[in-house]
Amino acid sequence: MTDEVRIGVLGLVHDHVWGELNHVKELESAELVGAADPNEPQLAKFTERTGVKTTCTDYEELLDNHELDAVLAYGTNRSTADLVELAAARGLHVMCEKPMASGLDVADRMLVAAREAGVLLMVNWPIAWSPGLNYAYRLVQDGAIGRVWQLKWRGGHCGPKELGCDPYFYKWLYDPVENGAGALFDYLGYGASLARLFIGRPAQVFAIAGRLVKQYIPVDDNAVVALEYHDANAVIECTWAEPVPGWPPHDVTLYGTEGIMVVGRGAVQMRTKAEPDVQTLEPPALAAPRRNGPEYFVHCILSDEPIRGVCSPENSHDAQEIMEAARLSVLTGQKIPLPLVDHLYA
Repeated sequence: MTDEVRIGVLGLVHDHVWGELNHVKELESAELVGAADPNEPQLAKFTERTGVKTTCTDYEELLDNHELDAVLAYGTNRSTADLVELAAARGLHVMCEKPMASGLDVADRMLVAAREAGVLLMVNWPIAWSPGLNYAYRLVQDGAIGRVWQLKWRGGHCGPKELGCDPYFYKWLYDPVENGAGALFDYLGYGASLARLFIGRPAQVFAIAGRLVKQYIPVDDNAVVALEYHDANAVIECTWAEPVPGWPPHDVTLYGTEGIMVVGRGAVQMRTKAEPDVQTLEPPALAAPRRNGPEYFVHCILSDEPIRGVCSPENSHDAQEIMEAARLSVLTGQKIPLPLVDHLYA
C-alpha cells in the first residue's frame, strides 16, 4: 500500500457521516474517492459538502469500478452489516458508526466477515475522542478514586426529529427493524461502552423502556438500564424526550472506594477521602493519531495495527451484547444473565 489510503463511502443515511467526512478531508494521508447511496439527494449533498463528484446509486458500482483501500459504512444499524460484507469480500478495511448493529446476530455477521477477509473493522464511538473521558480513564487506572463500584450516565436529547436530524436519518431511527429499538439502542451503546471501559463486563442486565412522551413513533423514547456486577453496578438512562436538550449536563459520574469523579465536557472534577475539596482538572488535548475516528482508522491501516480500545470490534460486540440483553429484559421483565450465548467472540 502507498502512504495514502483511498476511501469510499457506502451509505449516507447516518447523520454522523458528515462530521467524519470533514475529518477525512483534513487528512493528508487519505483520499476521499467517492460515495454510493440509493438516495440521490444525499449524493448531491455529499458532492456539495466535499467537492468530490464521484457518486453512485449502487454500492457495488463504486466498489468494483474505483480503486479503494477502505470504506466508511454509514447505513442503518441493520444494513451496515450488508455494507461491511460487501467491502470485506473485496479486501477493504471498514469503519462504521456506533452502535455496531441492530442486533447481536447482525454484529456477529460483521465480525465474521472482517475476520474471514483479514481486514480491519472499526466501530466509531464519539466518546472515544473525548479528552475528558480519556483523561478520567487514565486517572482511574492510576487509582485516583480506588476501585470503581458504580457508574451513572444519562444520554439523550429532545428527539431526532425535534433536534433537526435529516429525515433520511430519523426515519430509520424510528424503525424498530432498522434501528433495533428506539432511544434504548441510540444511547445504551454509549453507556454500555463506558461501563465496559471503567468496570468491565457485567453479569446481569435489567431494563425498562417505553414510549412515555412521543406517541407518534413506534419505538421507545425513554429507557433505564441497570448493569449488575459481582462487586459493582452501572445505571444508564436513555432519552429522546428532554424538554431542554442537554440540561442538566450529561456528565459521567464514577463512584470509587476512595473518591468520586464527575466527567464533564470541559473538565474532570474529583473529591477523594485524601482530598475532600473539589479538584477541577483540565484534560490534556488529544494527540495524533487519536484525535478522531478517521485519523485513527487511517493510522491503523498504514501502520498495520489492530483497532484497540473502545472502537475495537470486540469491545463494540460486548456493548451490543449488553444492548441485546436490555432489549430481552424489556420484553420479558426479567434480569438477563450474561453471556447470552457462548460466543466465539466473547
